[in-house]
Amino acid sequence: MEINEKVLNYVKEKYKAKFGSLENFDKDYQLYLEMPIFKANQNIHEVLTDYSKKDLADVEARYVKQDNLRYGVHFIMRALATYYMTEVFEAMKVDLEDPNTRENALLKSTPGRVVKMWTGADSEDDDELGSGRWVKEPYISCFPNTDDNHSIIVKEVDVVSCCSHHFLPFSTFDGGKAIIAYKPKDFVLGISKLQRYTNWVARRFWLQEDLTKHLGEAIKRIAKTEDVYIKLEGLVHGCEKFRGAKACNGNLTTEFKSGWFKEVDYTM
Repeated sequence: MEINEKVLNYVKEKYKAKFGSLENFDKDYQLYLEMPIFKANQNIHEVLTDYSKKDLADVEARYVKQDNLRYGVHFIMRALATYYMTEVFEAMKVDLEDPNTRENALLKSTPGRVVKMWTGADSEDDDELGSGRWVKEPYISCFPNTDDNHSIIVKEVDVVSCCSHHFLPFSTFDGGKAIIAYKPKDFVLGISKLQRYTNWVARRFWLQEDLTKHLGEAIKRIAKTEDVYIKLEGLVHGCEKFRGAKACNGNLTTEFKSGWFKEVDYTM
């Protein structure tokens, strides 16, 4: 993308206000320009490293400690997005001098809040709706499975994600639920890490069907088992509930089955 001098000066002004100087600006700006465009449901670290977890013992050293996305690079992205989002609000004739919409702190206007909601405050912020595109993958604890006849492990998790069509949330918070089940072989996964991993994957922009499949394939890869079952049941989509069909009772259920779960046509 081409960035004109007016926009670049805006970004420099915000960068200096944030970091106190422009000492690292040129380096961070060049890294931003070199950053590839990637899909709404992808993560920048996955894209930059193109990794495949074949050696679980090496996960932390290879993926947790590396720094593919410097803080300043993320900030430049946020500042640029805020500039253009402000232009979008102006085009919609929104009064940005109103106390409820104007900037009252660095990048804290309504356009800036929308950008932060979709990107996170920085490359370590995992709270926002789109932060899963920018933060590093959480490390999942894997313990040796000492029981060859281990029963099926079933974990219920929360899901908060956004539709890739409208960028509006869908979640388990309106009575839905999400199930991760697997038959372990060599490894048993830490139960709290399943929620953390789900958060990391889900906080992007998905079709629910694709999110379900992605979670299933990820658990197969991490746990090194073919026997995986995922069910996202009764998730309510904001794009259907609050606009369009305005369906008060509408929800969506999707399943993923592989290995033993597919052979016996398992369901919950």
